[in-house]
Amino acid sequence: MRIDFANIPEINGQHLVLPDAPFLSYHPNFSKIKHYQKEFGVYDNIILVGHGGSVNSAKAIIGALGSGGKHVEFLSTVDPDFIAALKKKFSAENTLVIAISKSGKTVTQLEALLHFTDYKWLVITEKDTPLEQMAMQKKAEIVRHPHIGGRYVGITEVALVPAALCGIDVESVYEGARQMYEQYAQDNIALQAAHIFYQLEENGFVDVFMPFYSSELFAFSDLAVQLCHESFGKDGKGQTYLAAQAPESQHHTNQRFLGGRKNIAGLFIQTDAFNSDADTKVPAAMQGIEINDSRMFALNNIPLSYAMEAEFKGTWEDAKIHAIPIVGLAVKSIQPKEIGKFMAFWQIFAVYSSVLRKVNPFDQPEVENSKAISWARRKDFKR
Repeated sequence: MRIDFANIPEINGQHLVLPDAPFLSYHPNFSKIKHYQKEFGVYDNIILVGHGGSVNSAKAIIGALGSGGKHVEFLSTVDPDFIAALKKKFSAENTLVIAISKSGKTVTQLEALLHFTDYKWLVITEKDTPLEQMAMQKKAEIVRHPHIGGRYVGITEVALVPAALCGIDVESVYEGARQMYEQYAQDNIALQAAHIFYQLEENGFVDVFMPFYSSELFAFSDLAVQLCHESFGKDGKGQTYLAAQAPESQHHTNQRFLGGRKNIAGLFIQTDAFNSDADTKVPAAMQGIEINDSRMFALNNIPLSYAMEAEFKGTWEDAKIHAIPIVGLAVKSIQPKEIGKFMAFWQIFAVYSSVLRKVNPFDQPEVENSKAISWARRKDFKR
């Protein structure tokens, strides 16, 4: 991985007293993961039911590295139309439902899961939870959720079991993450990025536009946003991270980014190498069509990877001209080890960013009240 930047303020590289982070020392049980892979890998369809970090890490890894030909859907809603469509699309005979929740008492997850009681279940939760009791009633296999907060479980069984069922080399994902974790107490690109965005916030840049110039890496968008918002968006501090898939984002958010209020910075995500490429061929009969200040022939034989880089450079260079602070983060390639590093980057970036703002990176106090209000509404339902 590499980091680039432009128009950033002078950074006060203060020494950080770092907290103990349980995810750093956790070692997955790969023999058990292989057991689950053998037992449940026969299913062609997988529905993951859960919320937040419990499913976002699996979504990131599978979205980046592929599902191995399996049909994978994520259910994070009680939208009746969405659930009906899922049940119509996937029959119980060839579908595995994976329910993931650390607390095992997230109401919307349990409600959604109850619509799939005739499907095969695999449950990931802690001991003595409502979800565990439901799994025991179903005689479903239970995977123990480690005592690690949901948004930090990307390199545990919580994410690696679903990824392994899709044929992903999860040991290489783990190895890549370990390489980043070993730098936790040293200078590294996640620490550099945390210092930059903390100083930008101190200077009034409270929004961060985050275009992903890779469809595979965009699978990390929900997890990255959650790690930022839930870890250091508290006590009146923190930035809003606006993730978008690029270059499409240029057609709806570049105007705001480049021409709106000057309280926004950029965090550009890209890969140095795509897994495939193709040259654009312009038929001879179309080569003379005028476009901009040239003709369509100008596009002939340009690789798509070069075109993506040109789109990235267009917004990057324009931001430099507008004196907008920008940071570029690039992974070497879309391969398991590099994806593990990318996962670890976001985790330790969130911890560093929390320490800089003097907030707890592992709690989310403002999340619970809305859940209590929603639960009270359900209890008031007149049957």
